[in-house]
Amino acid sequence: MDQLSPRDYHQIDGIIQDRFNCRNVFVHSVLDQNQPGTVYVNDSSHPTSGLVVHRGGCYYVFGDTADSEFNRALIDFLQNRFNHSNYFDLYVSSLDWIRLLEPALKGNVVRLTRSHYILREDAEVNRDAEIPEGYQLSAVDERLFIKYRSTMDRTYELLWGSEKAYLQHAFGFCLLAKDEFASVCNTFFVGGGLIAPDIVTLDNHRNKGLAAIVCTSFIKASRKLGLTPYWDCDAGNTASNRLANRLGFTKVGDVPILWWHENQDVIHQYLKKYHYSTE
Repeated sequence: MDQLSPRDYHQIDGIIQDRFNCRNVFVHSVLDQNQPGTVYVNDSSHPTSGLVVHRGGCYYVFGDTADSEFNRALIDFLQNRFNHSNYFDLYVSSLDWIRLLEPALKGNVVRLTRSHYILREDAEVNRDAEIPEGYQLSAVDERLFIKYRSTMDRTYELLWGSEKAYLQHAFGFCLLAKDEFASVCNTFFVGGGLIAPDIVTLDNHRNKGLAAIVCTSFIKASRKLGLTPYWDCDAGNTASNRLANRLGFTKVGDVPILWWHENQDVIHQYLKKYHYSTE
């Protein structure tokens, strides 16, 4: 596989689209150089297929499947544990890639289904919900980003690299209870005019409407910047799918992905939680 220079990213404009009518915001984030990542292609002069690697663990393979040499290199790359952190989500531009890669990676990956949503232009998000007593709404500043990265989700170090990069390209909102995170809506990816939210509500703060409050603030800020929120969650995540609909998102479609994780227990628990067959 040839690594494509950022100055040549325009060469893949015509072949990067998928057949699912969905958008992968992390791909555009890498291409716009908002977040760290790498683009590999089968031929740097005349690419017909390729792989976008977002350092946060999301990958996207695109183009046609006709180049057997590239396919072998791609499979070798995916099978090599040292090319990844502790997991990867492999998105594809067509089912042809699933048919090619799933058997080749058998025993290493599982197939999941992701549901994609985009915010409707007429979605009503102007009303401010009442914040429950004991909670404080705050924008994610440098201090809160560092705290979130260290105590809630260490993958944000891979996603953004530094608090400076986060504050330059992204934003988030959180509800705090005694200065501890209760619910957070953060920027997962941003690029191509789209922004992907990442929502977390701690177990002991659920069923209080907190996620809707932080998401509403996130949507308002996105619109002010001319960005369209784009939602991506597991098809079996009932709560996330319901929240997307309640906030005014419309479903674009479902897409298959191949998921690898170094911890088999994590895979088993995930499949069980979101109602996949574990046989």
